[in-house]
Amino acid sequence: MASVTEVVEFADSYLRIGEIEDWPNALNGLQIENSGRITKIGAAVDASTHTLRMAAERNIDFLLVHHGLFWPGLQPVAGSLYRQLKLALESDIALYGAHLPLDLHAVVGNNVLLARSSAGRRQLLCRETN
Repeated sequence: MASVTEVVEFADSYLRIGEIEDWPNALNGLQIENSGRITKIGAAVDASTHTLRMAAERNIDFLLVHHGLFWPGLQPVAGSLYRQLKLALESDIALYGAHLPLDLHAVVGNNVLLARSSAGRRQLLCRETN
């Protein structure tokens, strides 16, 4: 079983969280801490109420998201933000956000994976037409 500290240190280093500038509200890195244990990791695009509910149902205790909870900036803890925080805390889900550091990563980044996927499809189409 990994600890939150170990996973966060690895992710921060691997994704170069401290080196890549981003929009301030992206809040890259750990956004919500849990009790410290990690047994199951999940990933999603957005930290929505629906995403957090699905993570809780699947016993995920570390959720990596592309768009974290704080995109709108400072806001009252009410409405959907209240529900999201309550669900994460009650379900002991640590939340980790990675926006531009994930987009730009040379191995697992959204951009490189999309480029590889598109290049692969183009090669397949070229072979089919020849």
